[in-house]
Amino acid sequence: MNSSRYKNAQESPGYLLWQVTAMWQKEVRRVLEPLELTQPQFVLLHACLWLNERDEEGKGVTQVQIAQFAKVDVNVTSQVLRALEKRGLITRARHQTDTRANIITTTEEGTRLAIEGIHLVEESDKAFFETLDDRKEEYMQIMQEFLRQKTEG
Repeated sequence: MNSSRYKNAQESPGYLLWQVTAMWQKEVRRVLEPLELTQPQFVLLHACLWLNERDEEGKGVTQVQIAQFAKVDVNVTSQVLRALEKRGLITRARHQTDTRANIITTTEEGTRLAIEGIHLVEESDKAFFETLDDRKEEYMQIMQEFLRQKTEG
């Protein structure tokens, strides 16, 4: 009896995704290390900046919106934002109409680190994914479709 339906581990899409993700995360950790940010901290810090930059109504961005945008559990988001707040990279203020919600904004230092980090990560991504070459658009479409299907239903 075999423990897997696959004859070769490289036939398993989940295992392949795990391997590529581990390699990619290692590279992202390396480029973020000088900023003293973990990958979850960076993702949520930049998500906060990104959403606030696009808050055309001026209502402010909540912790729940950041969690949903980044597809991170709300409890994990809360813990990570707490650490970012302790470092002085974000601020929390009570929402004007929803007493259960906080408005999250980046501080000047948080904005600087988010911008520096996104430049480093985008350059790292460019190098990491260059092996896809002319198939990058197809890869992006597949990943976007996968996300749509998994988050919609």
